[in-house]
Amino acid sequence: MTQDPLYREIILEHWQNPQNYGEIKNPDIDVSKANPTCGDKIRFTGKIKNRKLTEVAFEGEGCAISKASASLFTQQIKNMAVTKIKKLKNEDVLKNFPVSITPARHNCALLCFRAIQEGLK
Repeated sequence: MTQDPLYREIILEHWQNPQNYGEIKNPDIDVSKANPTCGDKIRFTGKIKNRKLTEVAFEGEGCAISKASASLFTQQIKNMAVTKIKKLKNEDVLKNFPVSITPARHNCALLCFRAIQEGLK
């Protein structure tokens, strides 16, 4: 992965102005997850219609990596079939992250993914 300053700006933009930030009223999915190592917390809410995640939102507190990853991930999975979301792997989330991060920060970047996977069980 690249360390191009443009990609770093993308992370800062998603951290400061996250996409799909907020709460879905009367959700079909409502799950919260925390990263005990760093204290990041996230809550996902979403609606499922015709076996697709038609609406998704998140809220929470955390580092730039955690929040940017949740913003990017919600864009990736919005309107995706639930069965396809359930088949996603850690690597699928990390490869869509535009900067290379250290293994220690993987937990921050994957918190959103782990939360939605738990919510879709």
